[in-house]
Amino acid sequence: MYNGKDKRAPMASAPMQYRDNGEVAWGEMWGSFCALALEGGPPHRGEMLVAQPVPDTQSPTYQLAVQEIVRGIREVSGLPATEVRPGWIGVTCPSPAMAGWLAEAIVSENVEAHTEANLLLVPVGDYYTLKGEIKNVITAVAKTTHYWGEHLSAEVKQTLALHAKLVGLWTWVRRLGKSTPERT
Repeated sequence: MYNGKDKRAPMASAPMQYRDNGEVAWGEMWGSFCALALEGGPPHRGEMLVAQPVPDTQSPTYQLAVQEIVRGIREVSGLPATEVRPGWIGVTCPSPAMAGWLAEAIVSENVEAHTEANLLLVPVGDYYTLKGEIKNVITAVAKTTHYWGEHLSAEVKQTLALHAKLVGLWTWVRRLGKSTPERT
């Protein structure tokens, strides 16, 4: 029976929670990261959040966004994060397979993401607000890293690791072929 809810609609936002010192309590925002179910659940955002082409990296709002996203990612995932270049936060993953899977899953949450080896890249911009885009990025990372760690089987992770190695090998072979002089 149809209940009137569109399952493709973005998920409702969790209320912000703060510590006594005024910091957002990113790691305590949700009763359970399982509540942020990945498969079968709606994306976190309605529209794709994309990286800002040329952010004002000197603006206080940009610096706050970088600081909060880095701190939030550490709290919700335990992974180290840092700004790697203007407009991008890098999250160091234990493997390229994990980074690749997370990037694909985060894109399905309507947040732009991509990888460079074992580095997951998520966007940051000077217009990001705490209750808007900053929270969107952190929530997408929370959902996906929790799902990777707690719900993805070891077999799937092994298959993804093998796939990442094969892609790396194929890339190496192609580069090697381009650098070898043609034989006549």
